[in-house]
Amino acid sequence: MIAHHTLPQYTQMKADSRRKIVPKAFADKLNQCLDEIDAPSSTRERAAILSKSLDIPKQYAWSLLEGQQAPDQALLEKIATEFEVDIKWLSGEK
Repeated sequence: MIAHHTLPQYTQMKADSRRKIVPKAFADKLNQCLDEIDAPSSTRERAAILSKSLDIPKQYAWSLLEGQQAPDQALLEKIATEFEVDIKWLSGEK
């Protein structure tokens, strides 16, 4: 028998999972942002640009660009500010 107190936690977890950013969709938006500033098409060069402008490791920037990871909320806000885009658009909510 499932304990009664676990049901709200499960419901909350399920609701939270809908708000998560899909890494591949985020990567597409991030690459669009870089296209807008005429960044080179090479992922290596784009990762270097992101690493420097966002103060993150190049490997992490690479994984964001390739859709292997999604940013946390703080980095998402920083990216939206850096590229002057709507955070909901960038996260795929809009």
